[in-house]
Amino acid sequence: MVSPTLRRKTLGAELRRLRIERGASIEEIAKLLGCSSGKVSHFETGRNAPSKAELIVLMGHYKVPADQQEVLEETREEARKRGWWSTYRLPPWFQDYVGMEADAIRVRTFELELIPGLLQTESYARAINVIGSHMTEPSEVDRKVAARLRRQQRLNDQDPLELHAVVSEAALYRCADPAIAVDQLTRLIEASERPNITIQILPFSAGFHESVSGSFALLDFPPDTWPSSAYQEYAVGGHLVDDTGAVTALGTVFERLRTRALDEQQSKELIAQHRGK
Repeated sequence: MVSPTLRRKTLGAELRRLRIERGASIEEIAKLLGCSSGKVSHFETGRNAPSKAELIVLMGHYKVPADQQEVLEETREEARKRGWWSTYRLPPWFQDYVGMEADAIRVRTFELELIPGLLQTESYARAINVIGSHMTEPSEVDRKVAARLRRQQRLNDQDPLELHAVVSEAALYRCADPAIAVDQLTRLIEASERPNITIQILPFSAGFHESVSGSFALLDFPPDTWPSSAYQEYAVGGHLVDDTGAVTALGTVFERLRTRALDEQQSKELIAQHRGK
């Protein structure tokens, strides 16, 4: 079932297409709806879905045929539903990512300092949230950890999410606490044996590489649903990247990182070495 996040983006893309086809500006549509230009932009980027009344006005202005109006209204209704992640009160910028991840068929991720969230143990996830007190209040830690573990269920679905993770060796060194490290590194080794999960370690011996400036993830979706998207996170937030050129460039970067990294067996051996330290 398609998530509300992807429904919003699909509806937004269609509203943008209709506006451009009509030759209307965002400012003109904002005046029509009696709202700000920013609100119209949020509709078109999929950040928010219009109300039923707003959609009726837009469809009338764009002269949308009756049969297509039914499809758009159905999409709008689905877009305004709440995904499972809404109960965890995640930051808006991360809710968008989790919603897209729920629809993805493949995630390609490069991690510079951390174990990928989809592969973290509960104790590791808890430690990360506790140390990140500038982003997570103590009262929110349990909820954030629960949300992370809930996301991992996609890896165990009947039609499981495919995950390809390239992880810097630095992330292995960051597992310095033996109480966390053994379980976390064992989790990586066990996960790497699953057919839908590929883990490659980018060793320090590789030297400089194409993404020394930070981590990123690429999300791929079923054919004819939504183009690949990217996600980048930083110390105080994160954002989705829909720009085709930027997503393509990050795809190229990922391929180069994958080529530089150790193969799966060598990666498993290096993880085991770190676990034994």
